[in-house]
Amino acid sequence: MTSAGGVSLRGRLEELYRFERSSMRPGLAGIERLLNRVGRPERLFPSVLIAGTNGKGSTAAHLASILKSAGLRVGLYTSPHLLRFHERIRIDGEEISDEALDRLLERWWPVFEEEHPSFFEAATALCFEYFAEQSLDFAVVEVGLGGRLDSTNILEPRVSVITTISSDHTEILGHSLRRIAIEKAGIIRPGRPLVLGVEERSAKSAILEVATERGARVESLGRSNGFRILGEGPEGTEFRLRTSSFSGALRTPLHGRHQARNAALAALAAEAALQGRPAETIARGIERGIAATRWPARAEWIDGDPPILVDVAHNVEGAASLAATLAGLYPGRPAAVVAGFSRDKAHGQILRALARVAGRFYLTQFAGERATPAVELLREAPAGPVGCEAVPSVAEAISRAADWARPRGGVVVLTGSFFLVAEALPILGRDVPRAL
Repeated sequence: MTSAGGVSLRGRLEELYRFERSSMRPGLAGIERLLNRVGRPERLFPSVLIAGTNGKGSTAAHLASILKSAGLRVGLYTSPHLLRFHERIRIDGEEISDEALDRLLERWWPVFEEEHPSFFEAATALCFEYFAEQSLDFAVVEVGLGGRLDSTNILEPRVSVITTISSDHTEILGHSLRRIAIEKAGIIRPGRPLVLGVEERSAKSAILEVATERGARVESLGRSNGFRILGEGPEGTEFRLRTSSFSGALRTPLHGRHQARNAALAALAAEAALQGRPAETIARGIERGIAATRWPARAEWIDGDPPILVDVAHNVEGAASLAATLAGLYPGRPAAVVAGFSRDKAHGQILRALARVAGRFYLTQFAGERATPAVELLREAPAGPVGCEAVPSVAEAISRAADWARPRGGVVVLTGSFFLVAEALPILGRDVPRAL
C-alpha cells in the first residue's frame, strides 16, 4: 500500500522502527509535546492502565475480552508486537487496518520529523489519536516499561492495575524490588481504584504506601476476592472465582496457574471499571469474556509430533511460571528447550529456572544486535545432568530439538525473547491472528 506522498506503509513502519528503537527515553515530556500538537486526544476516552513485571499483557487481554463481552466498545494497546506493528492497536479484538494506520502515519510524519520522538512515544501517540476517533467506551492500555515515567502514564486512568513485581530492567527501574515497585506505583491516581496482584512483601508494602498517600482504594486477591485452581488441561486452565459480582467455575483458554490469577485480576479490574452497571451484566461479562480470551505465544501449544509449547518467558519469574505450566500439563514428559534472549536479561537465572523441566537445552539467537550469541548462553547454562548445545540458527535449533524429543515421546519448548518467538513463528507455520 502506498500513501499519497508516495511512501509505502511498510516504508513508513521501517522508518518508525529506527526512532531510537534500541534505546529508552523515560519521561512524559516527549509524549506530552506530541499530544499537545493534536489537542490531547488521550483525554477523550476512559482507560484502565496496567503495569507489572509479568502478566500485564495477559491481564490486559482478559480485561479487554471481559469488557467487550459486557457490551462495551473496547480499545487494547499492548507491546511489543510479535509479527506486525498492527497487533499493538486493537478495537474489539480487531487489529488496526492498513488504511487507518497509513492515514495516521501520513498525518503524523511531519510532527515526528520535527519532534524526533522515541519509537514508543510515536507508537503511543498514533494509538491514542486512533482511540480518540473511535468512540470507545474504554481503552485497556499496557504500560511499556515501569510506570511513573512511561509514555502511557500520560493517561488519567479510571482504574490502575499492578500485576507482579520481580527483578527486570534493573538498569532503568532500580536494583531493589521496593524501588521497582515505587516506579510502577506511579500509575496510581488519587481517589481512583487500584487492583493489586503483587504478593512480594517489600514491593507490596511500597505500593500500599503510595496508594494510601493518594487515597486510592485498593482491591486485592484475598479472602473476599479469590480464586482456586480446579485443573489444567489441553483446553486451558479451570478455576473457581469469587468476587463481589461473580461466584462460580471458569476456564481461560490460556495455559498455566498464573493465567487463572491474571484472569482473576482482570475480573476485579472489570468490576471497578463497570461500577454502577447491573451486577448481572458484570457477571456475564466476566464469564463470557474470560472464556473468549486469546493471547498468542503465551504458553501456546502447537500440535504435532512432537508438540511444541511457545511462550515469551524472558525473565526469571516468567521462566518459573513456564516450568510450572509444563510440569502441570505433562508431568514426566522429557522436554527439549529452545531458548534465546536479549543481552540485558539474567540468562543464567532464567536457564536454571527452566532446568527444572528441561531434558536438553538448544541455545540459539535471533537476528539483530540485541541478541545474546548462543555461545555466550552456553557459558551461562547450568551445570548438571541437562545437556546443552549452542545452535545459532533458530530453524536448526528447532529441528534438533524436535529430533531429540520425538523418539522419547517428549515435547519441545520454545521460549525467551519476543524477537526469538517472532522469528520462530513463521518457521513453525504459525501466524498471529488479526482478530482475537
